[in-house]
Amino acid sequence: MSTSKRASALPGQALFTELPQPSQTPVTVVSPMMALPPALTPKQRLVHYSADDWEEFIYEWVMSLKEAGYVDVVGMGGSNDRGADIAAFLTSQKTDGRWHCYQCKHYDKALGPATAYPEILKIHSAVAEQQYRVLPERYVFVAPRIGGSLIQLLAKPSSLSTGFFDWVTKNSTKLAQEYADGLLDRALALARQSEFSRFEAGNLDTILEQHASTPHHVRRFGTPLPDRPAREPTPADHAPEEARYVQQLLDVYSERWGCSAASPEEARAHPKAGRNLQNQREAFYRAEQLRMFARDSVPPGTFESLQEAVYSGVVEVEEDDFATGWARLKAVLAAARDMQLGTNVLLQVVDPDDRKGICHQLANVDRLTWVQEAEQ
Repeated sequence: MSTSKRASALPGQALFTELPQPSQTPVTVVSPMMALPPALTPKQRLVHYSADDWEEFIYEWVMSLKEAGYVDVVGMGGSNDRGADIAAFLTSQKTDGRWHCYQCKHYDKALGPATAYPEILKIHSAVAEQQYRVLPERYVFVAPRIGGSLIQLLAKPSSLSTGFFDWVTKNSTKLAQEYADGLLDRALALARQSEFSRFEAGNLDTILEQHASTPHHVRRFGTPLPDRPAREPTPADHAPEEARYVQQLLDVYSERWGCSAASPEEARAHPKAGRNLQNQREAFYRAEQLRMFARDSVPPGTFESLQEAVYSGVVEVEEDDFATGWARLKAVLAAARDMQLGTNVLLQVVDPDDRKGICHQLANVDRLTWVQEAEQ
């Protein structure tokens, strides 16, 4: 992995490095690829990736598999990766315990046995000299194209083993020089006891399907956002996390209709205040749903960027002089409804209640205030 920074290690220890985290750049701009149907499918685009881009894509995918039991996923040490590009650990013992190995290969031609055999030898030699204590339970070749001959071998572990040892015999002189001081013999002794069923090939269709559930898919491929979940009923009881924006609304109702600012029950009983309070709470929860949807669908910061766009568009309205907090509230919500919000990718799924709800999210942290001192 050419982009990883190497970490020092004691003799006999594997070198671990964290891959750069998947890009955290918020999707705030809808590129032409996002606005129009992509000329290439994600699968076609992957074929044209660089080796580094391919490895970052696979890292994003493996990170999404943590729910299947991985306690951590790390990148291994650059060109001297000792047979593993990405390691996924099933226990805190890391490679001293149960782990899976993902070997990333991105070539112009399909991956075949001639490329796979040296990697199989490499992982056995790493264990033979205790770079890793145990072999990975699964060793997955991930490439945009896997040749038919390798797929057939991986489907029949006994044939893969036979082919591997035939390859070793044909290249024994060269391999003895590369794996000197008896390392080749130790690696082959381990390989003879090894279960070759551990070696497999990643299915690109499955990888793409699983990657599509990550927040990185839209950024990487410019695909449309998934559908938002159906609107859920607004909770009848007020939650502690909505206390501040609700209190701001109570201040508005107290000023306009004389409702007690300390009594949500009195506001709910008022024919106009009660209806408005319900509408505003529905908008708040709609925006909260959008925030959760963004967390699972787009890179971190994308929703916050949308919030900032709304704030930037309404704050000067909020700062204007108004006779009442009710007038300020109505003016700000109207501005949020009508304003242009740039090209944030979430605009694909934003509705008017989201815009209103974001204003209440901002009021919930006192970035917007409806009833200001001079009006009271």
